[in-house]
Amino acid sequence: MTDLTGTSFEFPGEYYEIMRKDFRNLDAETEFLASLLPDAGTVLDLGCGTGSNLRALRERGHRGTGVDQSAAFLEYARAAGGAGISYVEARAEEYRTDERYDLVYSLFMTLNYLERDRLPAVLRSLRELLAPGGQVVLEFGHLLNFVDSFQPDSIGHHRRDGVLITRLARQFVNAHAANWRNEETLLVRTADGTVAMYDNFFDQAVLTGPEVRGLLAAAGLTITAEYGGFRKEPAPFHGRGPLVIVATATPADTATSADTASASAGAASTPTGTAATASDTAQQEENQA
Repeated sequence: MTDLTGTSFEFPGEYYEIMRKDFRNLDAETEFLASLLPDAGTVLDLGCGTGSNLRALRERGHRGTGVDQSAAFLEYARAAGGAGISYVEARAEEYRTDERYDLVYSLFMTLNYLERDRLPAVLRSLRELLAPGGQVVLEFGHLLNFVDSFQPDSIGHHRRDGVLITRLARQFVNAHAANWRNEETLLVRTADGTVAMYDNFFDQAVLTGPEVRGLLAAAGLTITAEYGGFRKEPAPFHGRGPLVIVATATPADTATSADTASASAGAASTPTGTAATASDTAQQEENQA
């Protein structure tokens, strides 16, 4: 049986940087993330890619750690420099540390790359990685986002500094697994005329907005804001576009109180019902007398 889950992203990081500039607004992302940080804050970037966000935040005085599974992207990130930034080659669900961070973020739909059954544990780990008062920023692709952008086949061109990248992409859906497969061929012509070809693929779990909110609540994270982008524009009412969520750790006493209240409400229903039955029986006996 063909394996329909996984990711690749093992092509030179400088080419990813070129494509990223066409897809993303680094200035808007940096402003957004920096607005949630204290002076000289600490950050964890899960799915850091080539480290663009970390370097931009470092320029504002923040220190950080980047985690990514792509050795090629991390090679580029380390070569790009940035004192106060460290990188770890690992998948998001594998990362462990005793460090605690003022901000933990995962952008560009990185968490959609996880297999669905691994997502709850990863979200719980995010809560545990927060310093007191820390915040989480997650950018999800959700169902209508996928449907709205679906193209079975597409061709894109990306140009910068004499390099031309032609991206041939194919998308299809594994409906039984609610999984979105993306397969790409990258044709790269460098400034000296050399041509190279790379293949890339990635799978994304198709999640709904309510599903994401439920997963966050179950992981002990309380949503404080939702946006439709990094300029803090409202999430569109029709549900299309990415969903950018800001959350904090749910206080332990709040979670405990909620659980206790729920349990008390359930337990109270039985005695109340029993009392009512006893009262009815007494009334019937009185009437018969």
